[in-house]
Amino acid sequence: MGSEKKPNHKGAATSRLDLSSMSRRDFGGLLIGAGLSLAGVGNTKAWASSAPAATPKTGGTVRIALNSQGMTDTFDGARSFNPGDWIRCASVFSYLTRMSPDGRALPEVARAFESSADAKVWTFSIVKGIVFSDGSPLTMDDLIFSIMRHKEKNVVSGVKEVVANIKAVKADGPNTLVVELFEPDADIPVTLSAVQFTIVKNGTYDFSKPIGTGPFVVKEFSPGVRTICVRNKNYWKPKRPYIDQFEMFPIVDQVARANALLSGDVDMAVDIRGPSIAKLRASGVANPVVTKAPRFTAIQAGVQLAPADSHDLRLAFAHLMNRERVLQTVLLGNGEIGNDFPINKSSPYYNSQLAQRHYDPDQAKFHIAKSGIGKGKVPVHVSDASAFSVEIGQLLQREAANIGLNIDLRREPADSYWSAIAGKRPFFAITVNPRPTYNIALNTLWKSDAPKNFSNYKNPKLDSLIDLARATLDDQKREQIYHEINAIIHDSAALVLPAFIDYVDGISNRVQGFEPLPISPLGGCFFTDQIWLDA
Repeated sequence: MGSEKKPNHKGAATSRLDLSSMSRRDFGGLLIGAGLSLAGVGNTKAWASSAPAATPKTGGTVRIALNSQGMTDTFDGARSFNPGDWIRCASVFSYLTRMSPDGRALPEVARAFESSADAKVWTFSIVKGIVFSDGSPLTMDDLIFSIMRHKEKNVVSGVKEVVANIKAVKADGPNTLVVELFEPDADIPVTLSAVQFTIVKNGTYDFSKPIGTGPFVVKEFSPGVRTICVRNKNYWKPKRPYIDQFEMFPIVDQVARANALLSGDVDMAVDIRGPSIAKLRASGVANPVVTKAPRFTAIQAGVQLAPADSHDLRLAFAHLMNRERVLQTVLLGNGEIGNDFPINKSSPYYNSQLAQRHYDPDQAKFHIAKSGIGKGKVPVHVSDASAFSVEIGQLLQREAANIGLNIDLRREPADSYWSAIAGKRPFFAITVNPRPTYNIALNTLWKSDAPKNFSNYKNPKLDSLIDLARATLDDQKREQIYHEINAIIHDSAALVLPAFIDYVDGISNRVQGFEPLPISPLGGCFFTDQIWLDA
């Protein structure tokens, strides 16, 4: 099995993927392993009873404890913001494609898809006979609107930067959708699997009573309080979902959240931390589920601002970062050592030829002397808004003090951190969550004109390589391009990335069929049509 090249009706080569023709190297490129994504991330299931039963069982209610609450809770994928929103959207709506555990695009509502030779035109063959939960048929107009609504000026959408490259979406007959792009994009199939790209009815702007083609329908929704969804009898996948319903509600305190799982009050819990991880593992009733992911918290340099404009000072920071200590004491081992570029080892795009940076106070002293910083204070800004950044900053400050570098660690308020501090100070913490593809993340964070280029690092060669990677369909060539991207970012020392951070969630032993995805907590939040309960 695998992808094939064949001529289309105009004689141009195309790349095709369908249910009978898939390989691990087919389209995708998930940032696999923050921000929306990467390709090739693995995962580990921590509980011994996780092997799927031969035959899934039907029936029952699954209760899910969330880690946040608010009146902004929504079923609108465009405005989705947190795990609760993502689970709601993934349960009530369907998607053109679905992400595999290794970050590739799998057929979903689109049973097959293919690209033009230049990756600027993508054709999706649509499954026939799909209906919405109210019984009305899914039409091509619905699919066109579902993508193009994100480009509308009055629609608030988290993927506006992504859809800016979409030139047009058209129907080619009753079951074929054509997506035309301004610039080539080899990742568009996996991009369209992102939770924001819900398939909705043409003209839908009110999501208070959502109607979708997904596995569940809404029974009760009280923003910030509770969500209950029940099985969609019109769901187009035979025998799915297995459970009758699920219920979600917030338990903000992480210790209380873990205790609810231990007591059996909930079956799944988002974001397990600290001693609670070991308690779950030892309980016999539930276990932590660890998902490898490319999310990270790092110390970033605003290279246009003194003293971060000193390459030597940035290198000193890189050699002062005790990565092993961060991994073991801050993350309790739930992560993977980083090497100052935003792609982790699980991805084929990881450049293993770059020498791994280690804690090296002698090298740090050498670069401090060259920087001319002397005894002056070097402010480093951290915040609870950037996960684990306070602890990482404290470790860095202690190591710096040991060699005479005076780091002034400033803990900033969470509510204004991303607007007032990140990108506006010489050194500051940044947390990046997975994006659907590494290219989306690089375009968002590292292109010279990117809106979230917090480092203000500008490199025309890097810009051209990011564009080239997006346009290249050949996997081996893409890997080479990404390896060069890794090297440029690594050499800039604008990002001191100590470790990638695993997602750790909690799941009762009686929940079966769960398969983590490396895109967000609780398996990418696309699990409600997969799980079942084993008494």
